[in-house]
Amino acid sequence: MSVTCQDLLPLKYFDRIKLVAGHNGLDRTVTWPYVGQTSTVSQWVHGGELLFITGIAHSADKLKGLIWECIQKKLAGLVILVGNEYINAIPAELLEQADAADFPLFEMPWDVKLIDVTREITDLIMRDKFEVKKSKNFLGRLLFASDVDYQQMLDTAVINDIELLEHKFITIFNLGRPTAEAVEDAVHDSTEDKMQHSIDNLCKDNRIPVVTLVYGNNVICLVSAATTAKAAEAAAYMETVHGLLKQIYSGSDLYISFGRVYTAIEQIKDSYQEAQKALSLWKKMNRAEHIVYYSRLGLYRLLFKIEDKEEIREYYRYNLNVLLEHDTKNSAELLETLRQYLYCNGNLVKTSQALFIHRNTLLYRLNQIRDLLGKDIDDAIVRLDLFNSIVAKDYLGE
Repeated sequence: MSVTCQDLLPLKYFDRIKLVAGHNGLDRTVTWPYVGQTSTVSQWVHGGELLFITGIAHSADKLKGLIWECIQKKLAGLVILVGNEYINAIPAELLEQADAADFPLFEMPWDVKLIDVTREITDLIMRDKFEVKKSKNFLGRLLFASDVDYQQMLDTAVINDIELLEHKFITIFNLGRPTAEAVEDAVHDSTEDKMQHSIDNLCKDNRIPVVTLVYGNNVICLVSAATTAKAAEAAAYMETVHGLLKQIYSGSDLYISFGRVYTAIEQIKDSYQEAQKALSLWKKMNRAEHIVYYSRLGLYRLLFKIEDKEEIREYYRYNLNVLLEHDTKNSAELLETLRQYLYCNGNLVKTSQALFIHRNTLLYRLNQIRDLLGKDIDDAIVRLDLFNSIVAKDYLGE
């Protein structure tokens, strides 16, 4: 989690502070409030600070250079005190400059005490850091520690006001391909941190108990509900959150995976492992749909239980090797043709459309497949065996 400019708006002492430009940049992370009393700020900031200026060292005609400097240093925003002998009003060109860069620009009356505002922001940041640490320690230990005392974990949840209802499951948000914004933000809060912040706020607004943890390029969510019906509603809402985040991070492959729902706290780790396996499989298969439930994986769930992967490999190769060798030697697509034919339940029209080929071309390929396999691919048992072999091959990512 992290505090953003958006989070500052409801604060008591922000009531009289007005956002005048850069509305689209309210998701910028605020790392600390900083009062600038020098004409340049670059050497005094790290990035992420919310800068307050009184005008003592910044005349109105010099503000354009200052805001450019703030944007370059990736500050969270700029608060300008107005209504005094230094700066009476913010120039219009400054508003345009902030809007163009999606850089939040605030106007603060001179009679609002700076100490009150900066103290309130600092308190919010410190509370947020505590919540992050509390969440990270709790969920991280629950999922990754080898010596977990589960009764102690339940006691810890009560002490730290972590809401754990009877039915619990893990959801993983995974940013498969980073956006340009993600690369740009790597110096400060990552895209995953921003995603975590959004997930926390959305779930809070909808009264869904959730504990989150950023782990690599994953945001892991422990979701709980009072009943199985409420758990299903919570999962559906997490899909909605996924849809909202996809709009924000449209240049990335955003996946969401779900483990099964459990009641015992010691089974949460099982739910996490299921969600992780489902995510790994879905990414390996490069499926167009980026939402996956472990409970809906069917045959794949059985394959997860087989320790000897070579046995799976031998099984699919026994049934498909002749097609694989033919495709490699002739740069053909017989295996893909068979795959689509089985997916379409033997419907020639749907298969032709899926492959973007003429019906006669499809018939020719199907005859080749029959000859090479020496089997009747319209026989239900043969189809099942071939389909399972394709599933096994996909499962291994080969």
